Amino acid sequence: MVSIIIPVYNRAHLVGRTLQSVAAQSLRPLEVVLIDNGSTDGTLAVLQEFKREHECADLRVVVDVEPRRGATKARNRGARLSSGNWLLFFDSDDTMEPDMVECYLAAARRQGGADLVAGRADRVDLDGSKHEKPYYKTDLLANSIFHASLCPLQCCLISRGLCECAGWWNEVLPTWNDWEFSIRLLLQQPSIAFYDEAIKVHIFLQRESITGVDFASKAGSWELAIDAVEQDLINAGGVPCRERLLKYVEYRRVVLSGLYLGEGRKDLAAPLFGQVCNRLRRNVALRLLYSLLRYYIAAGGRGASHIVKALVR
Repeated sequence: MVSIIIPVYNRAHLVGRTLQSVAAQSLRPLEVVLIDNGSTDGTLAVLQEFKREHECADLRVVVDVEPRRGATKARNRGARLSSGNWLLFFDSDDTMEPDMVECYLAAARRQGGADLVAGRADRVDLDGSKHEKPYYKTDLLANSIFHASLCPLQCCLISRGLCECAGWWNEVLPTWNDWEFSIRLLLQQPSIAFYDEAIKVHIFLQRESITGVDFASKAGSWELAIDAVEQDLINAGGVPCRERLLKYVEYRRVVLSGLYLGEGRKDLAAPLFGQVCNRLRRNVALRLLYSLLRYYIAAGGRGASHIVKALVR
């Protein structure tokens, strides 16, 4: 059994597209768990109507409410209500190809003993243009720290056992929680199957998304996620190249400081970069490199992570 878990908040006008792509899945039996996260726009009625119209012997539809605001809380509630041994955490404004779940499950079976299946996705911007999301098959911890390469998690089919070992979603984190969860999954050193034959997931950028369109308006929440990832790395046992990975986490702070700077918020950028300098006070060369990259990022520069990968060991 595969369970697709979808938290929904005020998406009455959008969630129908997502639900139709779920109903079109070729894999059966299938379970869909829909969690209304305190919507005020009639979303719950849309979810209940979907259940009435589509639930049948081989398509189980669960509709429930999580009154506590936050996608992580809704995802954890959905996971508790689900019965599948494979879980797919999906978003309420994105779509999947009709054979997406079937292809991912087949990839898991081909490998045998897989804990997680990762695939490709594209992002549809507000102007309709498409861009493929970062996708890597090697050095996954590093590439996930740099590029959130296993995020969003709607590109991943995850075994229930792996989620239990990793500790489920961190309900304290309002943003970048999928990034942090993906790092904890990888720290379990799972067996990963890759499905890269075709793009099966389409992510639609929305103006009213959880992450928003700027960084300064949610200052503090991004830092919480970075701190959590750092602590995850410190606490995990048997992590190869831990010190290198922790330097990469510092680079995420540098990136965020540069983004604040680019938005004209020196008041947010300076203290954050000051924290980085304090942590790296004995590494003058790295502090200088990160200082230069911060201004490069603030000016809109891209690809700085490639420099860090090449120079930071």
